[in-house]
Amino acid sequence: MVLRRLPALATLLALVGVLSLPLGATTTTAATGEGTATTVAGESTTTAEPIVPAVSVEVTEPLLTQPDWTYRFFIPTLLVLAALVVAATVVRYFTGVVRKRYRVVK
Repeated sequence: MVLRRLPALATLLALVGVLSLPLGATTTTAATGEGTATTVAGESTTTAEPIVPAVSVEVTEPLLTQPDWTYRFFIPTLLVLAALVVAATVVRYFTGVVRKRYRVVK
């Protein structure tokens, strides 16, 4: 029984191991006079020049709009109505079913 599950477990562990490897990190190592320097892809090689975006976009605040009437009135009314229906159903069940189960013995 265990020998049947062993290949499936090994396949699963190999799949998890392969998928957990970092795929996008590329590094280059350059030899300098003082030692080795490592540059990660995406880093700027010079720190004197600031990084400037290609296109500048104005950030505008979204307009504050009032929610529709359905969100303000209709949905809360339906929630209250549903709660009342559930409460009335519980009371009706108690008075109709549970009361008939017990009788006073004289």
